[in-house]
Amino acid sequence: MVETTARELEWSDLAVILAVCRAGTLSGAARTLGQNHSTVFRRLNAIEEKTGVRFFERLSDGYAMTEAGETALRYAERIESEVHALSREVLGQDRQLRGKIRVASPDGISMNFVPRLAAKFRQLHPEVSIESVGGISNVDLSRREADVAIRATTKPPDASLGRKVCDFRFAIYSSPQYLRANRSKELQDQSWCLIGGTVDWLVPLIWKKKVQAEAQIVFSSSPSLAVVNATAQGMGFTLMPCYLGDSDSRLVRVGQPLESLLLELWVLTHPDLRHTARVKALIAFLFDELKKDEDLFAGHRPKKK
Repeated sequence: MVETTARELEWSDLAVILAVCRAGTLSGAARTLGQNHSTVFRRLNAIEEKTGVRFFERLSDGYAMTEAGETALRYAERIESEVHALSREVLGQDRQLRGKIRVASPDGISMNFVPRLAAKFRQLHPEVSIESVGGISNVDLSRREADVAIRATTKPPDASLGRKVCDFRFAIYSSPQYLRANRSKELQDQSWCLIGGTVDWLVPLIWKKKVQAEAQIVFSSSPSLAVVNATAQGMGFTLMPCYLGDSDSRLVRVGQPLESLLLELWVLTHPDLRHTARVKALIAFLFDELKKDEDLFAGHRPKKK
């Protein structure tokens, strides 16, 4: 009989284990790794077979870490942190205005602002390319999920460096046709279209309990532009950043911006990248360009007739 000997983990194995640990499912890990479900399934099985270690318990609702999996997670995160630190330090030594910059921003900004600004920036620096990632509200700059982040926040992360562009406000909007038909109703009795995750912002501002709010939601979506379009179709009221609501002629602002939801718009990067030529140039450029629309972001721009 020929005995098989367990083999050691490789660098690429840790990436698979780490992705499954964090996602808890193969499909989630596949999205993180940019692979399909079956590939991750085969890779994980091969890793456990060659090492003779079971890193996960297969449950009906996902993958749960065993004690070995938890140990692997700790080491994988430590190694990942060092690799990202090395990447930032090497990139931070780059003095050339060339290469790719990954920019994360809310999806409305990524669709309405970033393409135009990227084209203008490349006219100045044609050897720089921009990868825009929209719909990300809390990218981890230390893990290189982005090189630059445009973020609306009350306080930038401690592990970031950047510049405040302006105040960032929200207001309530609806369509003219919906308003005409429902003026007599109180806000809490209206139908609502909301961006995913924002319902909590309206409790207790409009409703005392979240269950009351959820009963009035007739449309919700993570992409904010889908919510803008649903509201414009006459489905109800919405809570929307002023830069989206005030720039859409199909919507009417209901009242003044909500000061209780005041945020700030920032352009951020990781401190290790502050001397990288292309990152430094893009941050200065984005600040200047976004600053031109300060009145729109801050809710001070009059509605265009």
